[in-house]
This record gives sequence, C-alpha cells and structure tokens, in this order.
Amino acid sequence: MKKFLAITLPLIFLVLFTSCLKSDDKALKQLEEDELRPVSSIVLSEEDARRLNEKLPVTLYFSNQDGTRLVNEIRYINMEDAKQGTEQLASVLVKELVKGPSSSELKPTIPEGASLRSPVKIEGRTAIVDMTKEFVDNHPGGKEAEEITIFSIVNTLTELKDIETVKFLINGKEQKEFKGNFRFDNAFPRNESLIDRKQSFTVLPEDDGLFQDEAQETGATETYDEDILED
Repeated sequence: MKKFLAITLPLIFLVLFTSCLKSDDKALKQLEEDELRPVSSIVLSEEDARRLNEKLPVTLYFSNQDGTRLVNEIRYINMEDAKQGTEQLASVLVKELVKGPSSSELKPTIPEGASLRSPVKIEGRTAIVDMTKEFVDNHPGGKEAEEITIFSIVNTLTELKDIETVKFLINGKEQKEFKGNFRFDNAFPRNESLIDRKQSFTVLPEDDGLFQDEAQETGATETYDEDILED
C-alpha cells in the first residue's frame, strides 16, 4: 500500500504541474492576442474599402473643446497629392487645417480669415509655412491659445517622415514673436505632450459618417525646447 502511494503521488503532482503549464500557456497566448488586437476598429463595406484604396489617410490635429489639448482627426485625401512630393502634401495638410475640424467635438485652431499664402517649402528637414497676416491679426492671443495654434500645424506636418521642425513666415517675412508669448523666428519641433491620446476621430471620404475611436494613453512626455518660449 505504501509502495502504491509512493508511486501514485508523484504521478498526481506531475499531472497537476503539466495542467498548470498548459493553463499558463493559454493565459500567455490570450495576453499576446489582447496586446495585438486594436483598441477599436471600423467595419467597412467593399465599396468603402475600394474607395479608401484610392485615398491616403492623413492625421490632422485640432483643439479639444476647452482649448487645452490637441486631438487627432484622420482624413483621407487624394493619392495624387501624395505622389507629388512632401511639399505638395504638406501644403494640402495646412489647407485642411484651415478648413477646420469635421467633428463637433473639436474646435478649429487656425484664426478665421487666415490662409496659406504660398506653398509649403522644405529646407533640410524643416517645413517653411508662409501664412497670411490674418494668422496673427485675427488670433485672440493668450499663451495657451497660441500654443495650440502653433502646434496644431507643427504636429500635423511632423507626421510626415521628411519633416522634423516647422518654421513660420507671415506674408513672406520672419516675425520676431507671435502674439507676445512665443518667439516666432525659430523652428518648432514636435510637441507630443499636447496630444490627447484618449480620443481620435476618423472621417471617411465622401461620407458624413464620423467614427470616434478610444485610444490608450501613451504617457508621452516629449516637449519642445524651452528657448522657444519667451521669458
């Protein structure tokens, strides 16, 4: 009897141990699948999919309702614009920002009446954005509002791989400051810390349907050079 128990108990422990390993493998596999699964998705018809194949998705940044963060809105533009190079694509993006957001949950960042004065130029990895005088004249001012306006353009254009910084001109000329809170004669790098990662909006081409996607927070803390701010 003792001999039987001595043989049986190790077998029981072996079976239990193997079962635990299989359970752990299943849990690990499930965790990996959860990590790979998108936070949210949009179900498209065949017609939508065909139409999207002829368009290029671009990311634009607009203001949230209280004017404190930037939220991305994904739109689809003509593939022909993308094929004409980074300068043409960058110009299209600025013009899309001037149009304002499609979602009622977002607010425009470009002052009313302002427009792109001339096509965006790329020098090195810096985009030169020449805006009309209304960009400054019609802006309400205030540090927070100025920051949102500046980085809605900067963050939108630096989504393009060939652009790292953005320099502004007003009516073809450099301007020392924007509206009193930011120096305006420097090139601005991307500012990830202003982006709200909790929400995103997608606008399908030729479709009024707007889809809100929840996104995970990334905890990004990258900020721009403090020298850009005036004392």
